Amino acid sequence: MGNFLKNNIIQPFVKGSTVGATQLATGSSSERPGGPSEGQVRLNTTSDFLEYYNDGGWVNIAKAGFATVSKTTVVFGDASTTSFTNFFDTAPADENSVIVVVGNVIQEPTQAYTISGRDITFTSAPPNTHRIYAFTGFDSTSA
Repeated sequence: MGNFLKNNIIQPFVKGSTVGATQLATGSSSERPGGPSEGQVRLNTTSDFLEYYNDGGWVNIAKAGFATVSKTTVVFGDASTTSFTNFFDTAPADENSVIVVVGNVIQEPTQAYTISGRDITFTSAPPNTHRIYAFTGFDSTSA
């Protein structure tokens, strides 16, 4: 049998118990503990997310569910255009949160293209008549 700390009182912990539950620390964003330790976990009542302390900051733990992944409108390369304005309906978090396809070939983020807001810029112009599209929604934390 081990022990755990609850309200500054050491309580017994029985392995294999199937009755009851463990109460996580809860509080708003402004009530986060001062000087947290790596790996601390809590329920943030401001964001309604579980979060853990890692590498100097609090990180949200995404809720279980399904993110909505969608495909952008298809545009076509012309062998000279490298920048496509308003390519995305909404600005992705960064290059690593989308899958970009040119001529049925998946492109490598930051090497083949960069994203700024809703615009995409390729390092070289996509070939003439090649279909260009992307899958978005991988940066969702509201699943």
